[in-house]
Amino acid sequence: MKNSRRALNKEKSRSSILKASRKLFSKQGYDETFIEEIADLAEVSKATVYNYFPDKDSLLIGIVEEVEDNIEDYLENEFSAEANDLDRIRRFMAELVFASLQYPSLTRRIVFLNSDRNSTLYGTLNEIESFLRKLIAAAQSDGYLSAEVSTDIILDLLMGILFITLFQWTGEDTASRQQQQDKLDRLFNSIMQQYFI
Repeated sequence: MKNSRRALNKEKSRSSILKASRKLFSKQGYDETFIEEIADLAEVSKATVYNYFPDKDSLLIGIVEEVEDNIEDYLENEFSAEANDLDRIRRFMAELVFASLQYPSLTRRIVFLNSDRNSTLYGTLNEIESFLRKLIAAAQSDGYLSAEVSTDIILDLLMGILFITLFQWTGEDTASRQQQQDKLDRLFNSIMQQYFI
């Protein structure tokens, strides 16, 4: 009982720190945010922040991992409702885009650092890409996507859709979820249609 309460408190502290980080990084910018501010907003000591996250980059990694976990949890519970593998790809992309658009400037930074070989965040999106690759292969195997084109090319196109939403969409903070979904559906169809079977 005592250990489970301790584990819950640890998880609560970690979650509070990540929530405060997302909020401050998005509001003030990554470079302008200090660990002391994160600790204050999370209502923990500075030492507690460093206990979970030794530096600011590790906070970004924690944010990515939390988003990945949330998407996976959501999809585990909701995926069976989708009729086929192509619909599962659509659903996964929608959840990924909407999670990213909650904190667009922060997500842009993470995406950029993910591609920088000198960054501690290099490769942090590998889990998302791996999951998408499996969905693509299943959709190809089941005849929903062309097997004539490589899985990697389709993966690049899907990641391109994510990048378009992050770097090209403007005014999305004022658009309703349905408007965002409609726009995403049009974008998905226009890019992916040539590969539908």
